Amino acid sequence: MKRLTVGLLCLVLLTSAAMGQQAGRVNSSRQSAGQAALDQAAAANKYAFVFFWRDKNPQTDKAWAELKPLVDKYSDSATVVAVKVSDPNEKQLAARYGVDRVWLPMVLAIAPCGAITKTITGEINDEQLQAAFVSPCTQHCLKALQDKKLVFVCVTDGESLQPADAVPAGVKEFKADQRFGPSTEVLLLNAKDAAEAAFLETLKVDARQAKPLTVFLAPPGSVIGHFDARATKDDLVKQVVASQSNPCAGGKCGPNGCGPKK
Repeated sequence: MKRLTVGLLCLVLLTSAAMGQQAGRVNSSRQSAGQAALDQAAAANKYAFVFFWRDKNPQTDKAWAELKPLVDKYSDSATVVAVKVSDPNEKQLAARYGVDRVWLPMVLAIAPCGAITKTITGEINDEQLQAAFVSPCTQHCLKALQDKKLVFVCVTDGESLQPADAVPAGVKEFKADQRFGPSTEVLLLNAKDAAEAAFLETLKVDARQAKPLTVFLAPPGSVIGHFDARATKDDLVKQVVASQSNPCAGGKCGPNGCGPKK
């Protein structure tokens, strides 16, 4: 079993449990300024760098002084949001992202689709911010995994197939099955889209391979199979069952197995 890159996998591991605590929007009779800012960023198709803090002290001041001017450099595509977790109005938002019980300050980069693409603690620099900006398909894949869904990334060459034809029959049947459909996301990825080149590499897909092909992922971030168009629904179901019964197939869990590498 193959894993996503270490950074991507660790991100999913960190965020899936936190986001599972409270799905959907914050529901509170009190207005959350943080949630309003997140909604505004999403509506503008911008990333939100959310600065979670608890107490005003030199460490908090230093982190904010590093973050604010860096995000301002990307004002066309990002905004910064400060959330004080001890503010009663922000209690549910802090709990939703699981930051009410961790060492602060902490920055979460949240894509327009709602996926958390980067967690920043300690020193904040431009390299970390740049790493938070990921491709559209990466965003949606992360969001689905963080929502604890199975994900099919259907890779096409972007020319010979229409979107409806890019999803293999086996994947369509799997998605149509009521046992799996509600917890399954199907994404299309154009192998000729330069913006998706890094994601293709993460998925261990050679852009020159015959298309269409499908990469099958499961939470928290495992690539559990690569399939061509001949794969049937039964083949895909068997792969899910195999991954659940032997999550470390091909190696042992831990630093030298299929777990995150140090």
